[in-house]
Order: sequence, then structure tokens, then C-alpha cells
Amino acid sequence: MSLLENDARVAISGRYALYFQGEECGVERWSIEGGRAGYVIAGEQQLAAPHPFPSVQSYRATVTRDWRPTGLEIEWQVGQRRLRALHSAADDMWRARIEYGGEVKEQEGDFPVFCEVDYGTHMFNWLILARRDFQLGGEHEFPVLRIGPPYMAVSPERMLYRCVERGTFASPLGSVAAKRYVVSLPPRPEDEGYAFWADEDGFVLESYEGLDASRPWMRLVELVRDR
Repeated sequence: MSLLENDARVAISGRYALYFQGEECGVERWSIEGGRAGYVIAGEQQLAAPHPFPSVQSYRATVTRDWRPTGLEIEWQVGQRRLRALHSAADDMWRARIEYGGEVKEQEGDFPVFCEVDYGTHMFNWLILARRDFQLGGEHEFPVLRIGPPYMAVSPERMLYRCVERGTFASPLGSVAAKRYVVSLPPRPEDEGYAFWADEDGFVLESYEGLDASRPWMRLVELVRDR
């Protein structure tokens, strides 16, 4: 049964190996829990050399049953510096509060139902795929709120997903049916984006810095499903 047939409680955990310029440099551990009322996605990324910014980043996202994000909490430590970002959605608005160095910055903007959220974990790719049906050659373009360094604040963009290949791909559960996607930010050229393989449930199995498959970015090395 697919995870997306979610009438029962879901408890799934996984682990990604993280890379920088093709060299392994860290790990991300994550979990998904929930059921009829919605989901909580939580995780932690640990980065070390050769990554240029060794750090520890933890996150906790809340999601409705139809895969729409309603909140995201981020704790990020780089050396002795700590940042905390609190994001929340209500009434088609997205609000952010960033606490760093004793100062507070706030943001507020529109978050219509067709808008997505992009954050530096492949769990948000999973959410975007869950809300759309992709056939080979299919594409979807949509507005997106991108959340990332240096302040984990929001940058509005447009994002394009294209399904460019079907096949099988190695996963922690063996060889599985999968699709390859290319992600870009129009009007920027596609080769400034990135690519990834995902299984039929939308879990990213492996991604790449840019479109070069010889430069891995994240690779799924563990997946545990407990339903």
C-alpha cells in the first residue's frame, strides 16, 4: 500500500548521507508521524568539513492531511552562533519571526493555496510531489516561498518541476520504481537548478548538485516504515 493512502497512522523514519562537491560531509536524520489530523516532520542535519559551513540544523514542520505546510521551526548553530526561525501559516498568510544575535526580524506575506514551501531538506520535495501528479514529460510551475540561509527568512520565487525519466533505482529497500525530476527557478536557466530521483511515494532517493549525476548532494541510506 502506498504511503499516500493515509487512512491509518503513519510513522516513518529515514537517514540521508549529505555531500559537498561530491564528498560526503554529513548526515540528516528525519521522521514523519501523524494520520487523519495531519503530520509532523522533524529532523536534524549535521554538516562537517569539507563543507564550508560546518553546522547543526534541526527542524520541525507541521502539515495538513492534504500536504499543505502550516508551520516550520528551525534551530541553526554555526560555531558559537545560533539562529531560531519560527514560520507559521494562517488565513492564506505566511508569517516568520527570526531571532539572531539578540535581534528579532519579522516577515509577513501571501500564502495562497497553490503556493508551495521550499526548505533545505528533501522532505519538502516529498510534500510538493504529494500534491501533484507527474507523468513522464510532465511539468508543474508554481509560486514558492524559499526558506534558507543566512537568516532562514522567506524569498518568494517561481519554481518548475519536470519529470524527465522513469526507471528503477537503488534504495535502502532494494531496487524500486522511480522517476527523475529536474527543478529550476524560472526565468533562470535549468542548468542552474538540480535533479533528483524519487520513488513512487515521492521520497527522494538521491539528488545532485546541478544536473551532473557524478556530484551527489543527498543520498537516502536508511528508510524504516512502521504502520
